[in-house]
Amino acid sequence: MSVTRFTNCHLIDNGELYQFRDLYFDNNTRKICHPPSTPNYITKTIDLNGQYLAPGMIDIQNNGIYGLNFSNLKEESSPQEVTEFKRSYQDAMTKYLSSGVTAICPTVTSNFPTVYSKVLPIYKKTRSSRQTDSLGAHLEGPFISLQKKGCHPPETFVDAKEGKEKLLQVYGGSDNFFENVTIITAAPEIPGVLDLIPYITQHGCVYSIGHTMADYETGVQAIENGCTMITHLYNAMPQPHHRNAGVVGLIDTPAIDSKDVTPYFGLICDGVHVHPSMATLAYRSNPKKCVLVTDAMHLIGLPDGQYDWDGRTIVKNGDRVYLKGTDTLAGASTTLPQCVRNLMTWANISLAEAVKTATNNAALSIGLENERGFLNPGCDADFVVLNNQGYVIKIYKLGNEIASSDVDVEDQLPSESRISAML
Repeated sequence: MSVTRFTNCHLIDNGELYQFRDLYFDNNTRKICHPPSTPNYITKTIDLNGQYLAPGMIDIQNNGIYGLNFSNLKEESSPQEVTEFKRSYQDAMTKYLSSGVTAICPTVTSNFPTVYSKVLPIYKKTRSSRQTDSLGAHLEGPFISLQKKGCHPPETFVDAKEGKEKLLQVYGGSDNFFENVTIITAAPEIPGVLDLIPYITQHGCVYSIGHTMADYETGVQAIENGCTMITHLYNAMPQPHHRNAGVVGLIDTPAIDSKDVTPYFGLICDGVHVHPSMATLAYRSNPKKCVLVTDAMHLIGLPDGQYDWDGRTIVKNGDRVYLKGTDTLAGASTTLPQCVRNLMTWANISLAEAVKTATNNAALSIGLENERGFLNPGCDADFVVLNNQGYVIKIYKLGNEIASSDVDVEDQLPSESRISAML
């Protein structure tokens, strides 16, 4: 047995801070393990100099990274274009690891069946020591509401009146669906969707409500049928009213059959999609079910500037992305660690509590808590080392050390500039 020990560090897990605790992982399995029975098994010790060690972050909704749009393969894409897409995907996932996100659900927006057939096998689950892993695709559409379509192309929208046959036909067959998909976002009011929820969940896939006009009662029906998640809360759904709670009201819904069945809910804490006060309201309503997501566009990780997007020009300015020549918001490109820091500030919570929403809660929401997202024996040795402000200092992917790109801008400034930035 060969074991690596992290020492002189504080562990962050379960929303708690465990001061000056050591952590061990098996060098052969690359999984967290119990302290070895004899010190002779410890072949490497890593001194973290009083910093914080947390599970690697997990983003269950991410539309693209480093210029790669996860939905970008088309029906007419040639074999050469597919090969180039795969190469770009591997490159992007390698670069993205430096952000501190060790696993994502690549999100494919509403599309035609031929697109799903081509792109979903690329997002098969992985376990890599040098890349951000795929946890399986998040399929956002095309069973969604025309009234809450967002940027989704309505010509792809379908209903589910034909039941599971339609589901499998749209997503490229049973093998493509069962092997490569982790989350499906669909509107429960679309004909046939409510009846499909048990079929979806019985095959190990999470059903999430999103892009919907559903009322509260329809949402409860979805939960009774097996729904366990809400996609990007507040966005692409009716806004709550004190006499008509809508889908948002489900985050603190009464128990059904004496069980706590409140769904997990994705929350975009980028300061663009959701106002800080509303993000805080949602978090405080049910912190154990809050899952931070970026819902980021493919410009995340790229420098500010102008970019082509489906025949239009978009402008990236910091975390915001606009259509050129307008004030129309096209999306955002905020990293998950920044979302964690935002929530920590907005809700006035501890670093450990904020980190929980991007690690423990994310893993629980998709049933991977025994594999990832926790510092428990048996979980993968995927870690982030944080300072007390929540910046990622370095990453360990299956124990392999990776440099961080999550830079504290103020730390790069001369001392006099830092003072000016605070004023």
